[in-house]
Order: sequence, then C-alpha cells, then structure tokens
Amino acid sequence: MRTQNTQYRVKPLKIAIFLAFTATLIFSFYTISFRNDWMFGFKDTFFHKRDSIHLKSLDYHGQDIKSIPLEELLSPSTNITGTTSLFLINKKHKIDDKSLFNLINFRDTSFLLDENVIDDLENLLDDVRQNTGEKVYIMSTYRTAEDQESIYEENPRIAAPVNASEHQTGLALDLYVSKKAQREFIDTDAGKWIHHNGWKHGFIIRYPFLKKHVTGIGYEPWHIRYVGKPHAEIIYKNRWTLEEYVYSLEEDVFYTINGYVISRQCPRNGKLDIPKELDDIELSPDNTGFYIITGKVK
Repeated sequence: MRTQNTQYRVKPLKIAIFLAFTATLIFSFYTISFRNDWMFGFKDTFFHKRDSIHLKSLDYHGQDIKSIPLEELLSPSTNITGTTSLFLINKKHKIDDKSLFNLINFRDTSFLLDENVIDDLENLLDDVRQNTGEKVYIMSTYRTAEDQESIYEENPRIAAPVNASEHQTGLALDLYVSKKAQREFIDTDAGKWIHHNGWKHGFIIRYPFLKKHVTGIGYEPWHIRYVGKPHAEIIYKNRWTLEEYVYSLEEDVFYTINGYVISRQCPRNGKLDIPKELDDIELSPDNTGFYIITGKVK
C-alpha cells in the first residue's frame, strides 16, 4: 500500500514539472520572438553589473544643527530651493488638492514641465544625441486631471487612475525616437543610453523591469522621471524604484554620499533640522508625510 501511494503521488508531481517546463519554453519563445523590451530587461537585470551604493550615516551634534520652521524654509527669502522632485505618486500616495507644481513650457513647445526639470532635460537630450547620433523626441509630459481621467477610461489596463499618475506633476515624460515609441524605444541606441546614463542628469526609469509588484505598473523603458541628484544615481545603481528608495531612508537620519547630505524628516513642532554646514539645499515633500532634505557640504 505504501509503494502504491508513493507512485500515485509522483505522477502529479511529474505532470506539474512538465507543465512548468512547457510554460517556460512558451514564455521564452514569445519573449525572444515578440518582446525585445523584456529581453533587454532580462539581460540588464541578470547580466549587467552595477556597483551598488551604500549610504553612510552621519552623527551631528546639537550645535551643528539649526531647527527651522517649515514655513520659513519654504519662503522665498531663504537660500533653500523648494522642489517636488522626490514627490512619490502611485495608487497609494495620490495627488491631492494641496499639491502644487511649478510648470513652465519646455523650450518653445506646448509641453509643460516642472521648472526644475528644464535644464537637466536639455542636457540629457543633447548628451544622448552626441553619444548615439539619434534625436530623442518628447511624446508626453504634463497632463491635466481631466486628460488623465480620459486616458485611463480609454485604457485602464495600462494608464494610471487620475491623481495616481506622475504625468500630472510635470516631473515625468515619455520619450521616443523616430518610428520607435513605447516598448520599442529600448530597441534604439538612444533608449539604451538613457536607460544606463539618464541618472547622470537626474532621471530614472520610473517603472523598471520585474518591479510591478512594487510600483503597480509594468516595465516602461520609455517613461522617465526626474528625481534630481544624487538621488537618481542611488536609485539606478541599487536597482531600486522610487518607492524603495524613499522608504530606505530612515526618519531623522542624516546620510552622506559624494559630498551630499540627505535626510528624511517629519516636521516636529513645525520645524525641520538643517545641518549648518550645508549649501545648495533643496527641500522636497515625498507625499508620505515627510520632507527630504538634500544639500552639499560647504
């Protein structure tokens, strides 16, 4: 009886292994034949080495820090730049009526972008053309809530719901090369160059390969997002999403990397702690109730 039961249990196991093997073969054939973007994502994830970055924490003494009211930090009279570059947006963390974005036209076009994106985007587009010989075009930037709602209703499988889309901030944009758009963008030299070098100008691939379980959105190699320096480098080299990066920063800890200091804080008594040694300070809400402070050591 024991032998018969063992044999009986083995058959379903063999069938399961056979089905899994067959499914793998079918998936592999489909990917190789029709999904160049998945092939690139697979090769990049498993065969392209990146040197990960480990942030070091700093210990400041009380005399080295100023506690400054948030209202004062955000006022035009200070030398601190208020941005939204680290504003996290997804289905959990949505845009609300209090969210404000500083939008201006890019070059002489009708494309609206956050004002802090303009110079770095100019440099990115010039750099990719010099390195690849290909001209990259902008397909989409800022969208109104009405535009986003219309796009979502038309294709809810791909588009994000209204107020859960980065396109409503002016911080995200979709790119293409002539006759190569969306998932075919990564087939181009320009697409590959931006994938590996966009961080040098403060941009990340917002929805990376195999990260849908984190972002809620599948791989989009054509969709880039501005987060600024040095955050883009940290995210790229650690293979993180913006979600993973924001939540990796422990509350009230000061981190250092390449001459920058970074801290994620929730205002206490309406104040944030700013190290006195910092210069070129930027302050961005992260849309989770915290602010991220970024500055350079003098």
